[in-house]
Amino acid sequence: MQSRIARRRKILQQCQTKKIKLSNGQQKEIEDDFEDMSEEDEEQIEYEDEFDDEYEKEAGSIELDSEEEEQLIKEQEQEQQQQAKVILKRKDQKNKIEQEEKRVWFNDNVEVDNLDFDNRAYNMLHRVNTEWPCLSCDYILPPHELELFTNKQFYKMNKYPYTVYLVAGTQAGQPSKNQIYLMKLSQLHKTKYDDDESQDGDSEDDNISNDEEGQVELQAVSGLKYSVNRIKSMNYQPIVAFQSESSDLTILDLKPVFQALEQGNNQKFNINQLQHQSFKNQAEGFALELVSIQLWAINQWLTGFNQWTRDSKPYQYHQGSVEDLQFSPIEPFAFASCSVDGKVGIVDMRVGKKKEAQILIKAHDCDVNVISWNQVSTNLLASGGDDGQFKVWDLRYPKNDSISDIQFHNQPITSIQFQPNSDSTLAVSSADNKLSIWDFAVENDQNEEGIPDQLMFVHQGQKDLKELRYHPIYTEMITSTSGNGFNVFKPTLDEEDQSSEEDEDEKEIPKINEEDLDKYFGKLSI
Repeated sequence: MQSRIARRRKILQQCQTKKIKLSNGQQKEIEDDFEDMSEEDEEQIEYEDEFDDEYEKEAGSIELDSEEEEQLIKEQEQEQQQQAKVILKRKDQKNKIEQEEKRVWFNDNVEVDNLDFDNRAYNMLHRVNTEWPCLSCDYILPPHELELFTNKQFYKMNKYPYTVYLVAGTQAGQPSKNQIYLMKLSQLHKTKYDDDESQDGDSEDDNISNDEEGQVELQAVSGLKYSVNRIKSMNYQPIVAFQSESSDLTILDLKPVFQALEQGNNQKFNINQLQHQSFKNQAEGFALELVSIQLWAINQWLTGFNQWTRDSKPYQYHQGSVEDLQFSPIEPFAFASCSVDGKVGIVDMRVGKKKEAQILIKAHDCDVNVISWNQVSTNLLASGGDDGQFKVWDLRYPKNDSISDIQFHNQPITSIQFQPNSDSTLAVSSADNKLSIWDFAVENDQNEEGIPDQLMFVHQGQKDLKELRYHPIYTEMITSTSGNGFNVFKPTLDEEDQSSEEDEDEKEIPKINEEDLDKYFGKLSI
């Protein structure tokens, strides 16, 4: 027979255990334990009242009337606190491990083929390999997308799949095998959840990862005698200009090739069958740009393609070879240039002076390889040097130092571009096989690992990165070309997307109704 003290101690222990379980969400175990107590303990145990007084049978809380019971409560509270500390410690250790596992790997001695990545870092990532590598690429837009581009409309890429058209020039092993590629990449689905087994690949939601592979259709133009250094499309229409290794500049009409690609005709094209016009230069060149805000060139092409002309006298204000050109996004008569002399020049063609620039900035202490003019804040210009350094300049104050100066890459900068619909986002590629994305709207602080907070994303896995291109209307979509093919991707940068995913995860956690919670506590009362 059990004494009153022993009985109360046992019931009190059961009550405290049930409260702990309830706080941990173990509702089912509480119900089972309560049934066990009511059926077994109440029927099988007989209680003896040593003091011949009746004990309360009414529901209510136990009144503590002994030091022993108070000590028991204190011990149980201490045990509960200790358990909570253990749980918090385990969570901290787990979070620390997860952070270490997802840390960006910057070891330059590791081959890019051995790198792995988390699919959740990309909303979309597709790889395309061609027979020959390409140094340069650009986009072609179909008619309905051209209208969006003309009206400065951008898609936030919230409805997959997508279709992208690319034009590129090859670097073949033999000069006679070089070609111009026109590619259609379709069925570009979201790949963010490809590693998640919980996601159903047959889901009707296009924004969920799809098992269907992307499709690649290609039309090639043969007959080139030399490899292509750089290629640009005119206003993203099927008219391109390219600089070849022979120093020739060629303007080419790709409209018949684009039509064949759209119709699915597997037709062979030779450059001699297409309208084109070439200009001889004295030396091999890389700098190439087409005016993107005037349609005079398009109208000229419609009336007669072979009527292209060029200035009889070139601009000569740099002390070395010109590496890149950029026309102003708002003024068709102004352009910027960069050179191996370490300078960036701004020219107003209305002035008519060919041997001087209206603005000349000593930008770098080495070759300046690339520049990019901001499409939104048109007073900003970015430059990338041979030492891996890139800078942002405010053209309103050309005599001042750069407003941003970042040394993150350790090899020459190969390409640089502001995001078309942003005044603060900049993408940079380097010969160190990294493509970095920066947001200069973020305050420039160094975190514990010494990485600038302005660094938003690092893309790796391509050998000999040569050029990157932001899509003109699909926000944050980038195409990068390298020695081992093309990557078309959209990084996971949108905080709204991340918060919506967290909300979805929280929906899976069952919520306890307050009324049910009161009932459980009622059952635990004696």
